[in-house]
Amino acid sequence: MKTKALNMFIRIAGLVLLVLGVLFWLEIAENLVLVHIVLGSLVALALLGLVYKAYKLGINRLLVIVSLLWALALPAFGLIQKNLLNNSSHWIISVLHLLCALGAIGLAEILGSKISKLKN
Repeated sequence: MKTKALNMFIRIAGLVLLVLGVLFWLEIAENLVLVHIVLGSLVALALLGLVYKAYKLGINRLLVIVSLLWALALPAFGLIQKNLLNNSSHWIISVLHLLCALGAIGLAEILGSKISKLKN
């Protein structure tokens, strides 16, 4: 798949996921959690696609490894977050999940930029 398409998917899906996350936080759309999980998993897979392209092009190995680990950790963290700090402090876990998601989007942008520069 093209780098630009992967990046656009991550941007659009990321925005949808952020909106869904806010709706969950406001307790408005609990019935859409499965949509959030599936879409988040697809974002992680798209990030893995960028990781693979970056690896094949010889882009900074540390960036590739961090992005790989991030893409694997984000869905795992998302799936276990309900069981972490099940008290009034759970908002901390929600904020960490949000920051991790923003980090994934940022890593996708960095990888996409580096891949595009090498391909041109």
